[in-house]
Amino acid sequence: MLCAPIVFSIDAGQFDAAADFSVTIKTLSQLDEAAAKAYGLMDRFILLDGTVTNIEVLDGNEENYLVQVELVSGEWIGLDEVRSYSCWIRFSGPRFVDVFPARVPRNPPPGVIGANDYILVAAIPLQTVQIAEGQTAWILQGIHARLLR
Repeated sequence: MLCAPIVFSIDAGQFDAAADFSVTIKTLSQLDEAAAKAYGLMDRFILLDGTVTNIEVLDGNEENYLVQVELVSGEWIGLDEVRSYSCWIRFSGPRFVDVFPARVPRNPPPGVIGANDYILVAAIPLQTVQIAEGQTAWILQGIHARLLR
């Protein structure tokens, strides 16, 4: 037990080079690809929390399973307005078949994520896409997702 910290030691600089806790969906939505590259974000894991608003299975084949999840967060502006921010996260591979099933069962087992669930995601930014005139959204590659309660 006394050797465990030595075996798994990683210093803060190494961790900061691999992951970034400071980025939120809001801050991500304010960055274009050039700014994200300049910041070094394209090569780091980011951790985002938000509400799942849409799940779309892009490839239902279990071996090539590909699902795209829309993740949204928001903030109140004064007392009258809510501003929302969103991104799309793609999860691929057979391990996500049970996490993001094509149809969520009536009584889902633990670990199943569906619409309106609040989740935490580890992801890597891939690119921005234009969603409307003058509006872009990020697409990220999801590495891990879990429910937050």
